[in-house]
Order: sequence, then C-alpha cells, then structure tokens
Amino acid sequence: MTVKVLVLPEWAHEFCHPLEHRHSDIELVTAASEQEANEQIKDAEILFGYPTSEQFNSAPNLKWIQTLDAGMEGLFAPVPQVADSDVIVTNARGAGAPMIGEHALAMMLALSRQFPRFWNDQQESRWDQDGALECVEYLGDKTAGIVGFGKSGREAAWRCKAIGMSVIAVDREPVDGDPVVDFVWPLDRLDDLLRESDYVVVTAPYNTENANMLGKREFDLMKPTARLVVTSRGRVYDNAALAEALRSGMIAGAAVDSVYPEPMPADSDLWSAPNLIITPHIAGNAEQVLLDRRTFEIFEQNLARYLSGQPLLNVVKKDRQY
Repeated sequence: MTVKVLVLPEWAHEFCHPLEHRHSDIELVTAASEQEANEQIKDAEILFGYPTSEQFNSAPNLKWIQTLDAGMEGLFAPVPQVADSDVIVTNARGAGAPMIGEHALAMMLALSRQFPRFWNDQQESRWDQDGALECVEYLGDKTAGIVGFGKSGREAAWRCKAIGMSVIAVDREPVDGDPVVDFVWPLDRLDDLLRESDYVVVTAPYNTENANMLGKREFDLMKPTARLVVTSRGRVYDNAALAEALRSGMIAGAAVDSVYPEPMPADSDLWSAPNLIITPHIAGNAEQVLLDRRTFEIFEQNLARYLSGQPLLNVVKKDRQY
C-alpha cells in the first residue's frame, strides 16, 4: 500500500528527489501553493511542515507530522486541536543544536572577556588597558549550570567542559550526563544550580509549565558575579525582572538570544539594561542550506523508521508541547 507524503516548505523540495528512489512505497507530493496544499493534504498520511488549522481539520488520514523547528509554538498555537488528536508529532530537535552550543559559548566568552566594552572603546578611539585589566575574566575555572539538558544543552555543556569549566545541569527528565557534566539534577534542584553557577545557560524549551521560570526570586539566588545566557525562548525568563536585576547589580551580566515578545518593542527595558548582549533569535542558525539539510535529514531518518515500523525520533509529548 502506498503512503502519501506531503512536503510543504518550498526549500525542502530540492531534497525530496532521492526519497522517491529510496522508498518505492511512498507517493511524494510537493505543494507549490497553499491551494495545492489544501487539496493534497486531504488524503495525506505524513506531513513535513506546518498545516493551518483548516488543513489539519480536512486531513482525516493524517498520522504523523514532522515539524521544522525544535520549539513547538509554530504548531500548537495556530492548530491547538493537534494536542487532542491521535496524530504523532515529531520535531527537528537537534538540527540547530551544534550552532546553539557554539552561540552559547560565544556569548559566555564575550561576557567574560568584555568584548562589548572594548567595541565601545574602539568606536571612541579609547585605549584603556588599566581599566580593561580589572574586568576581564577566565572561564576555565568557572562553573556552568545548564538549565535543560537536551541536545542543545549537551552541545553547550561539552564545549564548556572542553575549555576547563565545571558543568552541572538540571532537567525535567532523568538523563545521563556522563561524560559531559558532573551532575544532572532533577528540576526541583534548580535553586541549587543557580546558587552554584557562575554562568547559568538556559537551553530549556518553552511550554506553559516553565513560563517565567527565571524571575526576580531566581536572579536573587544567583551570585552577584554570575551571568545569565539564554539560547532558547524569551518566555522562560521574566524580561522585566532581568532588566531590573542588571540595573540593580543583582547579577553581573547576561546575554540573550530571545525575548518576549519578538520583535522586541522599542520601549523594552532590556534595550538599555547594562552588561547585556542581545542577539535576534539566531542562535540555532548557520548558513541556511546547512540548517535546512540538517532539518531534512531528521525527516529522512524518521521516514525510514516510520515505513519500517520503528519508533520515531524526537516524538513530542503533546501534553507538554515539547
């Protein structure tokens, strides 16, 4: 029996041709327009991409959706009925993980070596060696605390370990940290991680359970010399509380790749917060073709598993939306 596979994103079409030769039991369809997608999804069994609510409701044969991102807001927000359906959902967790790990380390190095300060000095033609000697730090003897020890957390952790840092982590699920981290604690030990870490690196995905999991109380637990690095979602920390923590000196600095809402409003307190680096939600990105290929490779692996009856990778827990 032929399995109909519908591929929505236009960028993925160039990767589809080998699949038809590799799997003779599929009908592979690429949608060139929304109108075509509306028609083709009606009898599709597998979907690569994001359906609209109307498309999902018109697809009684749909059994599996492979999304394009690690975060799940792009599916569950516009199509909430997916959560109560029998359709299996898998995501692209891991496609951007190496880039996220690299970005997290770059942020930590920028904070410890005070690159923003020196950039400002350069713009003003100022040579301040004496002042600079008082502010630069060595990462190698510091402790990194990873909040969310999934694929992105592991990529950040081994990079921290490689430069000599001690690494601890917390995660909602029981996971093995060996040989990357010294301890992986359950999430109820988040307070302990905050107290012990010199750099708190947040790679945890957003869901309704962890909205603003880091706020004024949590920042107060951190060392006044500690810094926060966020590479996941802006909703996992209280944006206003972070701005105040930086202004009051509650923590020494922060680097965030995401805020809430996005784009960040012009009147956000974060724009003018001291000792803060902001990047526009690009931690998981690289050369676009590289990320696209890595994302599609996850789909390829899962398609082979689906057709052979094996468990799929990156299955999303729909009750938690990650």
